[in-house]
Amino acid sequence: MLGVEPCAGFPAAKTAFRERVKQLHPDQTPPTPDTLSELADIVAAIRYLESHRPACLEVEISAFDAEMGVTRALKFGDKPIIVRIPAGVQSGAEIGAVGEDDVRVTVNVKADVKRPREVDYGLMNDQLDDFVAEFSRPSAISRLARWIRKSQSAA
Repeated sequence: MLGVEPCAGFPAAKTAFRERVKQLHPDQTPPTPDTLSELADIVAAIRYLESHRPACLEVEISAFDAEMGVTRALKFGDKPIIVRIPAGVQSGAEIGAVGEDDVRVTVNVKADVKRPREVDYGLMNDQLDDFVAEFSRPSAISRLARWIRKSQSAA
């Protein structure tokens, strides 16, 4: 419809759309039912591409993170995107975001200047578990509010 290769990408489709619309515009071409129909089809095609184009993001990680595997949070517009990068990933690898079929993330592995010191992940996991337990525990105010709601519903 727009005359571009399937793998040309959205910017090429948008350029082809603009050129074709200029050719078919009623100021350039006499408006006939065929030209108006073709113009409507081209507008529908670009609108479809705009709403269904895959998002392509990039993330840069260290060689150590690539070796161990890491999870990163990215932003696509206002939307937070979670990316789980598996251990042993290579630079240039494309992976999908968690729960987002239309978001592709390209991983760029940068060389470490110095290797980080050895970390005791058992201790780190214990600290993380303690933090999560403390963070997810209801505050005193929320416990009081729950108690008030419970007593009001019993009355």
